[in-house]
Formats: sequence, C-alpha cells, structure tokens
Amino acid sequence: MVDNIIGSNGLELNATMSQSQLKGLAQDEAHARYHAQLVSEERPPVFRSLAHELTAVIVLTFGASLATSNLGAMLIAMPHMGESFGISGADLSWTISAFSLSSGAFVLLLASIADNVGRKRMVLFAYVWYAIWCLASGFMKKDIVFDVFRGFQGLSGAAATPAAVGIIGATYVPGQRKNRAMATFSAGAPLGFIVGIICGGICTQFISWRAVLFFSTIEYSIFAILVWFSVPDDPHTDWSTMKKNLAKLDYFGALLATSALFMFVFALTQSGAASKGWAEPYVIVLLIVGIITFAMFIFWESKAKNPLMPLYIWRYPGFALCMLVSVCGFMNFMGVLNYHITLFFQDIRGASAILTTAYLVPQAICGVIVNIFAAFTLHLIPGRILMIIALTAFTASALLWALQPIDLIYWAMAFPAICLSVVGADLAYNVANMHTLAAVPRESQSSAAGIFNTIIQLTAAIGIAASTTIVEAAAKRSSHTGVQKLYDSYKAAFWFAVGISAVGLVCSAFLKVGKQGHKAAETDEEKNEEAT
Repeated sequence: MVDNIIGSNGLELNATMSQSQLKGLAQDEAHARYHAQLVSEERPPVFRSLAHELTAVIVLTFGASLATSNLGAMLIAMPHMGESFGISGADLSWTISAFSLSSGAFVLLLASIADNVGRKRMVLFAYVWYAIWCLASGFMKKDIVFDVFRGFQGLSGAAATPAAVGIIGATYVPGQRKNRAMATFSAGAPLGFIVGIICGGICTQFISWRAVLFFSTIEYSIFAILVWFSVPDDPHTDWSTMKKNLAKLDYFGALLATSALFMFVFALTQSGAASKGWAEPYVIVLLIVGIITFAMFIFWESKAKNPLMPLYIWRYPGFALCMLVSVCGFMNFMGVLNYHITLFFQDIRGASAILTTAYLVPQAICGVIVNIFAAFTLHLIPGRILMIIALTAFTASALLWALQPIDLIYWAMAFPAICLSVVGADLAYNVANMHTLAAVPRESQSSAAGIFNTIIQLTAAIGIAASTTIVEAAAKRSSHTGVQKLYDSYKAAFWFAVGISAVGLVCSAFLKVGKQGHKAAETDEEKNEEAT
C-alpha cells in the first residue's frame, strides 16, 4: 500500500509523489498561509530572496514609467519634431496625444485580457510591443503615419501598467511592505519622466530627435529580458478555459469606448485647428456623436454579462469622488502644465533642448522624494488629508505659472512651480492607486487598476486637446505679435489649469479615503470583498 500524509494545509500527500510535485505543494501551502493574513510585513513566498523581490518590483516599476518616459522624451523633442514634419499647434499636439488616447482607450480591455492570459505575459508583451513600434516610428517621414505609430506605442502603456500593478497588488497582502512596494511602483512615473527628458534632451541636442525612439527600443528590449527571468510566473493556465474566458470579454464595449473617446478628443483638438473653429460642422457633429456613443457605452456596461468597466466599482465608498479629484489634478499636470511648460521654455525663453531638460530635472527628483514620503506615511495619514495637500500643490503650481512674468528668472517662480506640480501628482497617484486596489477583490485588481489608469491617460489626452484649443483661441484674440503673443496664449492655458485644480481642491475636502495598510483599513477591505 502507498502511505498518505495529510499536509498542514489539509491536502493529502502521496508518498510516491516526485520532488517537484512536493515542492509545488509546499509552495502552494506557503502562499495560502501568507494570503490568509490580513496584514503582514513578511516577504511574499514567490520571491526567493530580498534581491529577487527588489529586482522584480523595479522591473515592474518600468511598466509605470513607460508612459511618462515616453512623454518626457517626446515633450523635449516636440519643437524639433514640429520643424521636421512642418507642423504646429493642434497637428503637433497629436504627436503627444495619440499615445495617451490609444493608451487610455484600450487600458480596460487589455487589463481584462491580462487577468485571463496572465499578468506577467501581458507585461512581457507590452515591453516587446513598445520596443518594436518605437523602432518603426523612428524611420517615419510623414506626420500622419508617425501619429498612427504613436498610437500603436500607446497600446503598450495600456497593457503594461494595469498588469504590473495587478502583479504587485495580488502578490502582497496589505501592510507597510505592500505600501513600500506600491510607492516604489509609483516612483516609476517621476523616474520615467527624468529618464525621458534626459534621453530626449541629450539625443535631440547632440544626435537627432529620432534617436530618442531608438534609445527606447534598446531600453525596453533589455527590460523584457529582465521580466522573463525575474518576475514570478503566472499561475498555471488552462488554455481551453482561457479561450472561453477571452471569448466572453466585452469587445463591443471596447469598440464603443474607443470610438467615443477618439471622436471626442478629435473634435476638441480640431476645434482650435479648423478655420471656423467650433462653427465648423464636422467638429460639432463629432463632438455630439462622441458624447452619444459614450452614453451608449455606459448603458451597454450596465447590461453586459462581462462588462469592460464593472459599474459596481464606482459604488465603493469614496471611489467615484477620488477619481473626480484625480481627473482635476492630472488634467492640470499631464494635460496642461507638462505639455505647455516645455514649449514655454523653448519657444518663449529660447532655451535649448538640453537646457530645458535641466529645468525639468528637479520635478523628477522631487517626485522620488515624495514617493519615499508616501511609502512611510500612507498607513499613518488619512488619504483625504494627502489628497487635499496634493490638490493644493497642483493649484499653487498652476497659479505660479499663470502669474509668471515673461522674463523672470527660473528660480523665482518656475522652479517652485515645477516642484509643487509633482508633489501633487505623486501624492494623488499613490492615494488613488492604493484606494483602487483596496476597493476590489484580488482577482479583479488589474481591471480596477485599468479603470484608474484609463482615467489618467484619457485625462491627459483631453487636457492636451482642451488646452491646445484654449491656446489657439487666446492667440487669435491677442493684440500682440511674436513671443508676446505666444506668452499671452500660454497664460490662458495656465489659468485653465488653475481653474480645474481649484475644483479638485474643493472636492478633495469631501473625500472619504482613510489610511492604507493597517488593520482597520483591511477590515473595510474584507467587507468590500464580501459585498462584491
């Protein structure tokens, strides 16, 4: 007879099992014990050592930095791209917003696919896909084709971020260790931005703006290799079940959402470029059809069996208001300030690409400091207080830019404005990201992260479109010429940023977001999971 042993997890172990089978069962038992805890500071058992854990978290962090490194590099190179393609204004804005629009429109679908095919596989796909399309974009001579390829690049941002944050969210149980892992992940945004602007400045100044794209190809090819070797493998996949699950995904919802968002952003962008502005018939038609299509998307999601955006998520306490506050903050940060201050330095102050890079470096350094602060305070300071601080910083930054004289030295107002903007961005990102993950069951965390990152990316695209329209309208009204006319138009965009961040500041006072990573918070999370 074969002897049987009952393991501590209740599983019956057969004495004839192979060593690998016994090892697998032992790992499953360790994972079950770890995830049974409400709060823990232990290293997750999927990591062999601290070095393995750090490597995996850092490599995943570059999923968060993918979009911001791209943004930083392209912002620095943007005036040179305009000269190369012979475009400006709304046409030039598409070189940036095509990435954000594509990324935002497909985040929810790709997050759902990640939950089914495996998050590590999705991160690996995203890095490889990004490297391929950066390489292809670097050879494009026509701006329209370049914009299309930028949209293909944006799919990698849509795939990487929710899958990467889903891996971290599902790997760790709540606690300060998870807070630090999430803060490290959140630091990817400012770190990516500094890599992007440094790369963009050096390549544009000394080689060519196209070299930025070739550098990105090399960079993410290396990261793809590191993902393969360092990130823990996805759980065993039953491919027949996976195919059935993929067939059930909400592809029609994705089509509705993508169509609505493209028409809406295109109408906003073209309203400033069209000869008649808002009086142009196709602009009005696209805007109205886009809004109607988005309403159809919401209705469809309420009826779909497997919705792309589960509407129940919006019912969790504080979630909807937290997203609204994030929209106000990140439209200020990504949709107005980061886009227009780069042009401000180069077009108005006459700064070179490398000097503009130097001007923006403090933003990333402050971002890293803020994320370190967040890592050690999320469990001590209520999220509402941190959000109020974040929106105050957003508003103050925009106000400094709006009031800044045309010839004032950098250190007087530009420097503190740059630092304050990233204080707002990184505090808001940490609080909103942690609250999003705490609101849903572990198996849906990629989808929840997808909703948050959809909002961030689309906020950037809509903010760029709206602020570009405001700039072009202000330029037409300005009685000045040359640099002074540009200055007047950029100030209008900065006042727009003041307005939207002030709305967010008022709303943040009513948030109900508590501390993250302590026992009381996790009791609430348990209730949320049961409610789901």
